[in-house]
Amino acid sequence: MGIRYNRDTHRATNGPMIFFSDPSAEIDLADEIRGAISSQLSFYAYRRPGDMMISFGSSEGYVDGIGVPGFVISPFDPTQSALTIPYSPSKDMIRSATIEAAIPKRSTTEKEHESEIALIQKKLLNYADGKIVAARVIVEEGGVDVGASFCNLCHRYPSAFVYAFSTPKSGCWIGASPELLLETSGNGISTMSLAGTRPAGTQNDWDEKNIEEQRIVTEYILHTLQSHGFEAVAERTYPKEAGSVEHICTPIVANTSTLLSCSRLQSLLTDLSPTPALCGRPKDIALATIREGEHFDRGFYGGFCGQFRASNDFNFYVNLRCSQVEAAKYALYVGGGITLKSIPYEEWEETEMKASTLKSCLILDSL
Repeated sequence: MGIRYNRDTHRATNGPMIFFSDPSAEIDLADEIRGAISSQLSFYAYRRPGDMMISFGSSEGYVDGIGVPGFVISPFDPTQSALTIPYSPSKDMIRSATIEAAIPKRSTTEKEHESEIALIQKKLLNYADGKIVAARVIVEEGGVDVGASFCNLCHRYPSAFVYAFSTPKSGCWIGASPELLLETSGNGISTMSLAGTRPAGTQNDWDEKNIEEQRIVTEYILHTLQSHGFEAVAERTYPKEAGSVEHICTPIVANTSTLLSCSRLQSLLTDLSPTPALCGRPKDIALATIREGEHFDRGFYGGFCGQFRASNDFNFYVNLRCSQVEAAKYALYVGGGITLKSIPYEEWEETEMKASTLKSCLILDSL
């Protein structure tokens, strides 16, 4: 499985290591993560939904784009390229000790969030069936123990994609995502439409606003897959729990008779991500409105991450329910879909619920 991390020589693992969810392995894993951070290595750790196996790897750098086997990290902005922490050393490796992606300087205020919603609803007057996601950032003081927090998230959210990664370009992130973006499945691919939010366990029917939100996402994903030559089918919808909240989830499967090459995959990902669940529809209007209305750069929030072995063997999840971590502070990123039916106070409360889900799992450094 490659070279184990050595605290004396501070070497990278040069390939993925496998841990299983038992106490002794978790102690080792947490130490691996802490060691990679202290040595300024690029690293990743992830646990797929329902799995007992955790993968960890570290590298002296990263490579641009998707193509070499490794852990892929892609930003929210579809005009910016993804990067990969490779499983093996590469001649194209980018090495740097300078972190490019800094945490925003301050939190979003409730007044700023309300103003963004007002701007979005003004834009949507010309797109009655549209939707745009309003995000906010919560900046907190304190150092996060990423290794211990990762293990805690694995315990608390067994049905989520739990992950942590760090590169000089992205900074360090940790999260527990309920949302699959795209993965290979049999002779095709699978994904999900995930939107709408309410407290977990709510017994009433979903309201019209949440149903509309989810319909917009489902239609967009189906149309995108079909435009790329896939025969896509939406399966039965169900409520999917994500901590203290639940969402409307529609699994989607798609088959194709044409080989899914690396270039075809990258083209599909560019059109698919970010979906309306993280961005909006119409996509160009949503992106422009987000840039205008938010005081911070989303960076890698709302992008995606996951393993890539080949163009027909990958698993990518949306980077949400996440925190960006620095030595003495951290930032929580949360958002919600806005339509003409949205009520600003309710949207603020929804983001509070989402933020509390992750914040309660983060373990701060004892020093």
